[in-house]
Amino acid sequence: MKSSELRNALEEYLDLLKRNLDAVSLEVLKTKYKKPFDELRQNISATATAYVKQVTLENIRIRVDFMEEAQPLIQSTVDQSGILKKISAAAFKRQDITEIDQLALSLKEQIRQALIPFYDRHICLYLDDECFGNPPKAPKFYNVASGCMWKNNAWTPAEVEKGVILLPAQDKPKTAA
Repeated sequence: MKSSELRNALEEYLDLLKRNLDAVSLEVLKTKYKKPFDELRQNISATATAYVKQVTLENIRIRVDFMEEAQPLIQSTVDQSGILKKISAAAFKRQDITEIDQLALSLKEQIRQALIPFYDRHICLYLDDECFGNPPKAPKFYNVASGCMWKNNAWTPAEVEKGVILLPAQDKPKTAA
C-alpha cells in the first residue's frame, strides 16, 4: 500500500476515534463498546506503524547484504529518539495526522543522519575501462552499501558493470548515499 493510501486510512481511523470520543466517554468506549473500540485501536496502531515505517524508510537505499550492519543503527536511532511514543500520543490523545506527519519526517531525518557514517565506510573508487583509456578518466565514487554512484553532486542508483575494479576510497564525497 502506498504511503498516501496508508495516510488516508489512518486519517479516517483517527476521525472515527475523534467522533467516538466526542459522542461518549472513554470509559463507555472501553466497556460498553469494548470489542469495536479495541478493533479501532488495533487498526490505528497497525496503520500508523505501517505509515510511519513507509515514510521514514522511503528512499533510504541499503542493499540486502548490508542490512545486518545497518538495521541496528536504524533501530537504535528509533529507540533513542522517543518519537514513537510521541506518534502514539498524537494518534490516540489528539488524533492529529499533521503532527504524525511532522514526527515521521523528523524520525526520517534522524535515521538519515545516523546512517551517514555507515555509508561513508562503504564508499569505493569505481575503476572502469574509461579510467585506463587514452586519455584516462578519473574514477567515480561508488557506494557498495547503497548501490549508488556519485554523479552530478548526488548519489544515483547504479549497477556495477562486469570487469570493474572497486577500491576503498580515501577522499570521499561529503554527502551520504
